Amino acid sequence: MSNSRVTGPANAQGIPVRVIASKRGILETIDAETTALIVDLNPPARDAISTIEEVRAAHPDLRILVHGPHVQVELLSAAKEAGADVMTNGQFHQQVGAVLVKLAEPAS
Repeated sequence: MSNSRVTGPANAQGIPVRVIASKRGILETIDAETTALIVDLNPPARDAISTIEEVRAAHPDLRILVHGPHVQVELLSAAKEAGADVMTNGQFHQQVGAVLVKLAEPAS
């Protein structure tokens, strides 16, 4: 997925977004200001499930949203089992603005 499909709507709504391309980068970047993590399961989604598990262990209250191809049923299911909310790419792309607004809100 193009980063602009997230950063464009985020910028338009004044929501800060950081695009991170590596597992190490994710684990090093999450801080007290981070309200959510969005994981794109589109290839290459190397280590995505283990990354979700590590983030969940280190940040149990962080909202994690995963989106990926609807045909990747097992991968989406594994992400859900690892502690993430899951959407298909179609669902995510149709609702990206609303999803970003919701994820930018402080956790309740």
